Amino acid sequence: MRHKTGIMKPILFLSFVIAIRSTLFAQDFTQTIRGTVIDKDSKQPLNGATVQLINETKPTGTITDEKGIFRIIKVSLGRKIVKISYLGYEDRLLSDIIVNSAKEVILNIEMIEKVISSKEIVVSAKVIKSSANNELVMVSGRSFTIDQTQRYAGGFGDPSRMAASFAGVAGGGNDQRNDIIIRGNSPTGLLWRFEGADIPNPNHFSSQGANGGPVSILNNNLLANSDFLTGAFPAEYGNANAGIFDLKMRNGNNEKREFISQLGFAGLELLAEGPLSRKKGSSYLISYRYSTLSIFNALGIKFGNSGIPQYQDLSFKFNFPQTKAGSFTLFGMGGISSTQLLDSRKTSEERLKLIFPQDVQFNSKMGVLGIGHLVQLGKKAYIKSVLTVSGDGNRALVDTLDKNNQAFYFLNRNTIGGKIAVHTFYNKKFNAKNTLKTGVIATRLNGVMIDSLWLNTLKAWYKRLDFKEETFLSQAYINYNYRIAQDVTFNAGLHTSYLFLNHTWSVDPRAGMRWQLSTKQSVSAGYGKHGQIQPLLTYFTRTLADTFNNVFIQTNKNVGMSQAQHFVLGYEIMINETTRIKAETYYQYLYNLPVTQNPSFFSTVNFGADFIPVFVDSLVNNGKGKNYGIEITLERIFSKGFYYLFTGSFYESKYQASDLHWRNTAFNGNFVINALAGKEWKVGRTKNNTLALNLKVTYAGGRRYIPIDINASAQTGVVVYDFYHAYQNRQKDFFRTDLKFSFKKNSKHFTQEFALDIQNIFNTQNILQQNWNPQTQKLQTDYQIGFFPVPFYRIYF
Repeated sequence: MRHKTGIMKPILFLSFVIAIRSTLFAQDFTQTIRGTVIDKDSKQPLNGATVQLINETKPTGTITDEKGIFRIIKVSLGRKIVKISYLGYEDRLLSDIIVNSAKEVILNIEMIEKVISSKEIVVSAKVIKSSANNELVMVSGRSFTIDQTQRYAGGFGDPSRMAASFAGVAGGGNDQRNDIIIRGNSPTGLLWRFEGADIPNPNHFSSQGANGGPVSILNNNLLANSDFLTGAFPAEYGNANAGIFDLKMRNGNNEKREFISQLGFAGLELLAEGPLSRKKGSSYLISYRYSTLSIFNALGIKFGNSGIPQYQDLSFKFNFPQTKAGSFTLFGMGGISSTQLLDSRKTSEERLKLIFPQDVQFNSKMGVLGIGHLVQLGKKAYIKSVLTVSGDGNRALVDTLDKNNQAFYFLNRNTIGGKIAVHTFYNKKFNAKNTLKTGVIATRLNGVMIDSLWLNTLKAWYKRLDFKEETFLSQAYINYNYRIAQDVTFNAGLHTSYLFLNHTWSVDPRAGMRWQLSTKQSVSAGYGKHGQIQPLLTYFTRTLADTFNNVFIQTNKNVGMSQAQHFVLGYEIMINETTRIKAETYYQYLYNLPVTQNPSFFSTVNFGADFIPVFVDSLVNNGKGKNYGIEITLERIFSKGFYYLFTGSFYESKYQASDLHWRNTAFNGNFVINALAGKEWKVGRTKNNTLALNLKVTYAGGRRYIPIDINASAQTGVVVYDFYHAYQNRQKDFFRTDLKFSFKKNSKHFTQEFALDIQNIFNTQNILQQNWNPQTQKLQTDYQIGFFPVPFYRIYF
């Protein structure tokens, strides 16, 4: 590796001088906390709500005005707890509110009206908020904050990597990617919802057959508090059978301009926000990121002979809350990425060790553009609509290298997918007990895919897939939330889906209940039936019916939707105001899974295991599956300078294909245990600065694999798999320790953060996969990422 020390040294020296200068002239800085308080169900402002900071040396607070707006000035720096009270409503406590010197804190707070009854149990406000933001979520859901995505060791600011720390979630078995497995389900069963719209896979270097990638396009600096659901989700969510990422963007500052610049794993970022019209409260929020590795390459820092991964993305939101026609938002997100893996640049000795020397060129793209609209219908109801245009695509070119290092075409794949969708729902609050939500989602789906293989023996291309098609998916839902008493909530709903391509239906009932047994204990239960369409490439995979005339037929076009029924029971107890224990047990019955007509081990339940498209024809909906397990969470929120989170997931994931044998799924790791902890110290003469240490330890079952028949492979000279014993065994258990050091320095007009995030600090050798090498006639083991330090710098100004 070659460094441009002449450039890097002045940059490091300048940062050091700024930090030292700020320390010598330390001041007691303050900041403003402001925002709005509204009714959660009707979206009406609450006039006269009390907003106060608790655990402060002197009482600090204010009340909201007729528009629900509040402002608290001269707030000292650090982590704060905010309490909101309003007559007739449940108190709210917001923890982990971080106050910096360079950025205002803006809170948009939603409150729930109390249900008054003669046998009311007084439910005290919790400092720890374990439930999801969506009040219809009774089980298997939780909210997460921007701070959590930034704080957790090994997370790199990525919501997906952060979620892998939660109960019921495992990584995709590959440290280089952020695919997540929920309760043993395929990662393709996860739905990404962004600002109320269902969107494609929001990751750089994404491919058909996967739902993750190495680098997220999602920018955590733009996110508001969002939800992550792992089962039995409410009726408003459809076309998913594993889990939901329901992501919200925050609004930009509508009073003053603020900026963020940072350099880290996701790239060099520039973020700007500020008012468009202070009078009308409109604002903008926009961020651009460019590949860090590309910057290093431009500075002369080299990373081996292969090409440098390049990526960039743009995210934005424009908010117009006060117009005659209601409130409007314009939002978008998009990214492009490319890379090269060039074995031709390696030495002849290095190429001899490779199984199949290749030159690979890969690029991908993803984007979404949307318009949101909300209009009040009196004081008890509103209609919200979101119109989006989204799409993704990728192209892969693979050249095989011969013994003379000469390249010839092997694979040419080009894939494009697109959506035009509208999501509209009506929400009506009848009273404190009864709320109705009903909506429709109409989506035009289109796809283009050309996949060709070069057959060197015939000197001709063979098109495995060649289609340009479109269809429509319509969804409708209704959900009724009934708060029987202050301590008991029940909701029920129905979601329907109809695919026009083959006229298939899915009618999915949902129900959930939560009972607050006491001020500290609660039980919950949930049920949901969840239907999901297949990837478009599955429907249009072709079967060669006439070899002489080269005639193909689409044997998968009438494949129905995969189905899953989720059953969940949960129990939660608050040990104290900052610590909780939560346990959930679940059973999922999967059916109507596409499998081959002829007996084999294949099932779409394993889609996403290899992160590549799968082309299998002649499928029928005869497959089955089941997932069951128990999950335990012990969590202490950040209080008095430290936090911890321990999660344990113990599960089984099985499936039955057309050969009628029950097997482990590719995602049946059996267990995942996570331990996270962190400590902060206030440092400096006025204690305005923060030194932090965060730790994460993960111990999980190894990846399932299809074994290689070593004897048969040695005899034939090519790899031969033992499909009958597919996924019977696991690789060695996975173990990794991540450590993150950070330092935050507050100055008068800016705040700086320095961090070092070290992944796999003990350099543990975790197996990724094993392949047969015909050159050595032995199994070749590929390992996951070893010791990997990532420096990080951020400045707010």
